[in-house]
Amino acid sequence: MNTFRGGQGEEINLPPVPLRMENVSAFVALTHMRVNIPDVYHAEEFDFSGPKKFDEATGYRTLSMLVIPLENHEGTVIGVLQLINATDEDGNLIPFAQHYEKVVASLASQAAIFLTNIQLLRDIENLFNSFVDVMATAIDSRTPYNANHSRRVALLAGQLAQAVDKENEGRWGSEYFDEERVAQLVMAGWLHDIGKIATPLEVMDKASRIERQLELVMQRFDYIYAELRNQYLERKLNAMQSGCEQIEDVEKWWEQERQALEEARDLILKMDNPATFVDKELQDRIKEVAVRTYIDPTGRELPWLKDEELHCLCVVKGTLTDEERKIMEDHVVVTGRMLDKMPFTLKLKDVPYFASIHHEHLNGKGYPNGLAGEQIPIEGRILALVDVFDALTADDRPYKKAMPLEQALKILGFMVKDQQLDGDLLDIFIRHQVWEKI
Repeated sequence: MNTFRGGQGEEINLPPVPLRMENVSAFVALTHMRVNIPDVYHAEEFDFSGPKKFDEATGYRTLSMLVIPLENHEGTVIGVLQLINATDEDGNLIPFAQHYEKVVASLASQAAIFLTNIQLLRDIENLFNSFVDVMATAIDSRTPYNANHSRRVALLAGQLAQAVDKENEGRWGSEYFDEERVAQLVMAGWLHDIGKIATPLEVMDKASRIERQLELVMQRFDYIYAELRNQYLERKLNAMQSGCEQIEDVEKWWEQERQALEEARDLILKMDNPATFVDKELQDRIKEVAVRTYIDPTGRELPWLKDEELHCLCVVKGTLTDEERKIMEDHVVVTGRMLDKMPFTLKLKDVPYFASIHHEHLNGKGYPNGLAGEQIPIEGRILALVDVFDALTADDRPYKKAMPLEQALKILGFMVKDQQLDGDLLDIFIRHQVWEKI
């Protein structure tokens, strides 16, 4: 009847067959038995009211029927092959001859193998998708903002790739992103930060320059204040016994020390704030604070600030020291190393590579491999752009507020001028307003 359905992946809207023994296809599926019926209009063991109604509505004549179960390698029925109306050489309807059952059963076996292979491919894809979900969940359990970041980067990358696909002119006018290529890029987006699973939380979630040490520093300054006040009271008592002139000197000394301590506190709080740009003037001031000393309860003379605290406070921009930044950057190496151990399918084979180059820059000053120019494929350029965009505009980061869209795009423009990001991709990103699509 020239009816073909399912071959192009379209949805089949035929109603399901209830698994009851009076339905011949259900009977075969349940019993694993073949059924060969010469004439359905004279068959009493099954309910053929459905085919009869179909014949009545279409003018078709259902006569013979051969129904064979499709069994996989485990002996499980995964489908039913139902042949209708055998014909002779003259095109007349005839029953299915017995010797044809083995031939058709062999075809059914091949069909079962084919269906099983398709299902195995789907299972592999589901396995990888589940793996992505598991990894995102693992990262989410450590730091909630990062899982949201991975999701947004994946979605932005997919949308930007589709926008590139719509371009017919310009640098990327000839690039074609079919469904599989987009899927591979999106997968890389989901997994681009998987290496952060091995990054210490005190580095990854560092919201200020000395962060957890700040409380200890403030307690130390409380102790220093208490000791200075004790010294002040003792010196004032001695001065009262010696004469009024010395009392004025003690009061002046105390006011100077108290003010210096308060200024030191304020300076530390200011420099601990990641929004503060720490220039040389601030660095010199904090170094003067650091070299001042106090006597601890055991009698040891100690500096107001430890070396590691001073080192952290002198970070010019952001919250990470050079050593901590290196640890953060290593997440890309770990990402590549982890994903290289996964047996990706052929259509996902480049996921590990794409995921591990999202911090490469066109000027060759990125990491971890220092790739430059044409060495970076468009997938890597897309991931680099959307990764920075989301980092700038995300409103769930523990260490900064979300940046307004206009300002974020301006910074991306500066990065293009510095030959870090691809300007043609940024132009497409802006013209198509990709961020609106997620």
